[in-house]
Amino acid sequence: MHSIPALAPDTTIAIVGAGRLGGVLARALRAAGFVVIGPLRREDRAPDADIALLCVPDSAIPAVAFAVRPHARLVAHVSGATPLADVDFSLHPLQTFTGTETPEVFRGIGIAVDGRTPEALDVAEQLARALGANPFHVDDAHRAEYHAAASFASNFVLTVLDAAEHLAKDAGVDRAYLAPLVRQTVDNWAASGAASALTGPIVRGDEATVARQRAASADYQDLFDALATATRAIAARAPHATTHTTADHAATTEEPEV
Repeated sequence: MHSIPALAPDTTIAIVGAGRLGGVLARALRAAGFVVIGPLRREDRAPDADIALLCVPDSAIPAVAFAVRPHARLVAHVSGATPLADVDFSLHPLQTFTGTETPEVFRGIGIAVDGRTPEALDVAEQLARALGANPFHVDDAHRAEYHAAASFASNFVLTVLDAAEHLAKDAGVDRAYLAPLVRQTVDNWAASGAASALTGPIVRGDEATVARQRAASADYQDLFDALATATRAIAARAPHATTHTTADHAATTEEPEV
C-alpha cells in the first residue's frame, strides 16, 4: 500500500459489497483507470488496498469497516444517511441504480462527499470527478435532511406515480400516456421550481374539480388529501398567487364594484 496525496492511476480500490451500486461502481472505477478489486462478497477475504469502498447496508457499515481497516489506507462508505463515525470519507451518488448501468451513468450527476480530514475529503472529491460526476459537500449535521430530500425526489415520486398509474388504469389509460406529462413537469420544476411550474385545479382555485378528483381517488383518498394540502401551500407561493376558497373562486367571475 502507498500514501495517497493524490489519486494515481494505479490506486487500488477494493469494492466491498456486490449489490446494485457495488457492481456499477466497480465497472465505472475500472473504466476510469483504477485497479479495482471486487466487488467482494461477505465470504471473501479482505484484500490489501489503498481504498476500501463499502457498498453494504447501512447497518453493516461499522462491522465491515472494522474488518477492512487493517487492510486499507482509507475506508469509505457510499451511504447517504450514515455518519462518518466508522469511516474516513463518504461518497454518495445522487442517482437511482438498477445494477445494470454502464459507467456513463455517473457522468454529470451530483455526488455528495464528506471526509474526516482534508486529505480524505480531497480523495472523495477526486473519485467523484474521476467518475465524471460533480462533487458537493454534505456534512454529518445535514446528512439526514439531505437523505430525506433524496427520498422525496425519488422514492416518494414513485409512490405518487404508482397511484397515478392505478387510477389511470381504472380509466383505461396506460401509464405510457402519463410519462410525457411527468417528464415535462420535472423539466419545468428543474427550470423554475415548483411554485412557478405548478398548474392544475388547486392553483386555479377550482375546488369543485378538486372535490371530484378526491371522490374518484378511491383507496388513495388519504394520499390525495395529504398531497392536496401540501400543493395548496405551494400554490400560495406561486407568482401572483391568491388564496382561493370555493366562494372566492365564484367571486372572481363577478364584475368588480365601482
